[in-house]
Amino acid sequence: LAILFESFGTGLTIAMFVPLHDVSLACLSHPNRICILLFGLISIAHLTKGSLDSLVVSTDKGKVRGVTLTAATEREVDAWLGIPYATPPVGDLRFRHPRPVDPWTGIFNATELPNSCWQIVDEFFEDFEGATMWNPNTEVSEDCLYLSVYVPKPRPKNSAVLLWIYGGGFYSGTSTLEVYDPRILVSQENIIVVSIQYRVASLGFLYFGTEDVPGNTGLYDQLMAITWTRTNIQHFGGNPMNITLFGESAGAASVSFHLLSPLSRGLFSQGIMESSTALAPWAIIPKDESFMRGLRLAKAVGCPDSRENLSSVIQCLKDTDPKKLVYDEWFIFGICEFPFVPVIDGAFLVEMPQQALSNGNFKKTNILSGINREEGFWFIMYFLSQIFRKEENVFVNREEFEQSVKDLNKYFPAPALEAIIHEYTDWNNPEDPITNRDALDKMVGDYQFACSAIEWALRYAESGCKVYLYYYTHRSSIHPWPNWTGVMHGDEISFVFGEPLNISKGYQPKEIQFSKKIMKYWANFAKTGDPSASADGTWSDEYWPVHTPYKRDYLILHPDVMKQDYGLRTKQCALWNKLIPKIVYRYSKMQALIQSAEECRSSKSHRMSESWITVTLLMLQTVLIRL
Repeated sequence: LAILFESFGTGLTIAMFVPLHDVSLACLSHPNRICILLFGLISIAHLTKGSLDSLVVSTDKGKVRGVTLTAATEREVDAWLGIPYATPPVGDLRFRHPRPVDPWTGIFNATELPNSCWQIVDEFFEDFEGATMWNPNTEVSEDCLYLSVYVPKPRPKNSAVLLWIYGGGFYSGTSTLEVYDPRILVSQENIIVVSIQYRVASLGFLYFGTEDVPGNTGLYDQLMAITWTRTNIQHFGGNPMNITLFGESAGAASVSFHLLSPLSRGLFSQGIMESSTALAPWAIIPKDESFMRGLRLAKAVGCPDSRENLSSVIQCLKDTDPKKLVYDEWFIFGICEFPFVPVIDGAFLVEMPQQALSNGNFKKTNILSGINREEGFWFIMYFLSQIFRKEENVFVNREEFEQSVKDLNKYFPAPALEAIIHEYTDWNNPEDPITNRDALDKMVGDYQFACSAIEWALRYAESGCKVYLYYYTHRSSIHPWPNWTGVMHGDEISFVFGEPLNISKGYQPKEIQFSKKIMKYWANFAKTGDPSASADGTWSDEYWPVHTPYKRDYLILHPDVMKQDYGLRTKQCALWNKLIPKIVYRYSKMQALIQSAEECRSSKSHRMSESWITVTLLMLQTVLIRL
């Protein structure tokens, strides 16, 4: 007894191994204070052991021990934080596709948030919370291929699963951010959330088309994490046949890539895409362009940069400090032009997204997708910081507006720029500085985010899939950015994860209720495939209509009014998806004809008169205009 009671902790440890039945019989035969105390101690020990045992789960690679966490709502969830799903991609494994983690013996302690993958840290606005909230909040490392599982209490037996893929332009992001904390969502909606880490920047998307540097490594990381979830989630109380991928920005584009990939399609059920898809102009680049960017990166960090000596280039890049890689990969790019992104590699992705949608080469399933009202301002403030300052009362005169259109669309020819200026000008008051400012946001937001999401929804609806489209229009009452920035890219995330229910954050009561509705929509969709229909057969107060090719219904998400509408940004997206491509095509054809005529003019064997060439060009121009 002296040994047993030396300390309470030691006593509990020893008492765990004393049969409770034997002690109870002994105490009944010889009741006394010591016996009663001993019986109580051993009872507590057995309860503690049972609690600890419930947090130990067997996976296909070994046992993992989790931890019980308390949400800001004081509800508890069980969590397994930082479970390894792949071998650390270090040394010779840098840039390679992930390899499965080796099995382990004993119990892996999954009780702390995992490392973030190497990425650049945003210091553009110094310590401004609106920007730094997206920076990594755990140690950055190449050893970062981990995932976390959050499960409601009591533990379900066949729960729907939401698997979160973070955004960040494929150059940044981490699942550990406070804004992505799923404890409130999990406990409020009784659903399992899996949150994964994947490699970003050159470490995740460098492409040379070799076994060493095959490209799309970050997508293969995601694929392995999804495969792990499909294999193991049943041990945590989840349904492996009901996994919904959800993500925002590059995370949403990733979800759509998995909808396209023949390697991913059979591993999950459906997808939620917030503010982007694979059709976004920044989401994918040609292999040749990606290859050249890789050589430019090699030169920037002091490595050989010759295509003919590729093995030396790769070895040098493998030996280079990862911080130097991710910080030196930023060359001179346009707005929303990120250095290293997915490519068509012939395996994970076999054709361009637009072509795949046209050919019906995608997973036929339900999708939920949408956009925010001011998608463009976040990116404009970084790209045109001299005009768009982080302060109130920012205005844009007419001259600045027209020049900004050109600066923000530097790859388009003059006729296309004129069409863009015409579309986004308020001709009732073209000099209005507020209208001009806001028009630039809509221009960037439409081209870079909104129209790709709307086009994706349309193509899916045309295939007969159920599509639910939203337009998010609520500006948070605790928003850190200037008022004129409106409802920015990423603003919906805190409401999806239930942050307003954290009283310490200071949200308004109506925002708490609004967040509950958003969580209910997302969870309903994961459970039933319909955001309006709960698993228990009840329906949401505000019905979310199916988006069809004929009416193009969508739901406006706002705490004051949830209402249906139709034809979201239809006119503006017709400009970007139909007119601008035609203008660019015709312009390129005309330039080719002019060049050909100039070559004919300078050819000694094919001399032609100036007037004849002019007439020919005019005739060809007329023909092209009518195409």
